[in-house]
Amino acid sequence: MNAEQRLLLRQALLLQLAAAAPASLPPATLRHGAALAGFRLDEAQLPAELDYLAGKNLLEITPAALSRGLPRARLTATGRDYLEAENLL
Repeated sequence: MNAEQRLLLRQALLLQLAAAAPASLPPATLRHGAALAGFRLDEAQLPAELDYLAGKNLLEITPAALSRGLPRARLTATGRDYLEAENLL
């Protein structure tokens, strides 16, 4: 995946989270949404992208309320600001 494709993937992930806000989404849902957007991700790619976006404070990864071992992602205020600055919202 080149830099432009990676940017589009990251934006697609953030847009999914914006659509679900204030709720959070599990990685399986984000993977499905990425596939609908035309991205085919292997098992390592999605966690790596989510970790990158979390490191930039664009999303937050938290454990699910009923099953602490299952992560969920939620858009942060910084993530919403980024999408608005890019005219994506």
